[in-house]
Amino acid sequence: MLSFLPKGPRATGLALLALLTATSMAQAQTHPRVMSPRVMSPRVMSIDNCANQYLMALADREQIVSLAKGGDQTTLAFLSARVEGVPRNHRTVEEMVAARPDILLTGQWAMSAAKVAKHFGVRVVALEAPRDIAQARRQILDVAHLLGQEERGRALVADLDQSLAEAAARRKQHRTEGVVYRSGGYAYGADTLVDSIMDGAGIANVAARLGLRRAGNIDMETLLVARPQVMLDDQARDARDPRIATDFLAHPALRRGLPQATRIQFPMAYWLCGGEALPMAVSSLATLVSERDAKREDVR
Repeated sequence: MLSFLPKGPRATGLALLALLTATSMAQAQTHPRVMSPRVMSPRVMSIDNCANQYLMALADREQIVSLAKGGDQTTLAFLSARVEGVPRNHRTVEEMVAARPDILLTGQWAMSAAKVAKHFGVRVVALEAPRDIAQARRQILDVAHLLGQEERGRALVADLDQSLAEAAARRKQHRTEGVVYRSGGYAYGADTLVDSIMDGAGIANVAARLGLRRAGNIDMETLLVARPQVMLDDQARDARDPRIATDFLAHPALRRGLPQATRIQFPMAYWLCGGEALPMAVSSLATLVSERDAKREDVR
């Protein structure tokens, strides 16, 4: 979903595109650079890592004013390659005002600067973190419409639906049970995009079964009793700087207590932002679980 921060205090955020069209003439007179000549292909600046990914996936290169610096570990390499050489910003108000984009695309973690920029005439659109695939699907279409790239949005949603259909076709009657488990017992339960991706890939989320909603902690003893069959590892690692916290699934208690559990790499880049990573996340996870199940049957 999208949240809109309108320019004036009496305006609502429910009709952003109508406001863009209705005010374009007035803005052109007072701020000649605020709106580009192509209303349906606005110039967009991102100050959020997930907003970056939507622009990488849906926007024309010439539409991108700049992308937020950072987030490389949570961005799939093929997306980053598309925008190599595009300017990066440091999320400062000065950069936002100087660039005067048609739209400033942000997330929930960069709202303070965005609100200040709004008072200087910058139009702000905030991306809300999707809690399931259905919300992520709507967000793809909303952002594509905002960018004037509806066809790309529909194509991406079609890829997502195809991935879900293929995963459902290979799904077995008895689902594999799994969990994303991080340092300190942090896990993702019901009402999260992780849970929805797992469900779409044919995995029953143990954290949700244990009653966890959203993200939170599950103590190790409880998890050992629940006996997940698959441990999903989403931690980013730097081989030059190994840390215990990023290899929590190697904990001796987990190794001894769940000797039969399969450890599967499920990088955060697949699920953190939704967008173009979603079809790959569902398809890859469904394939890995299917291969895991096939190997188990061969052993028997």
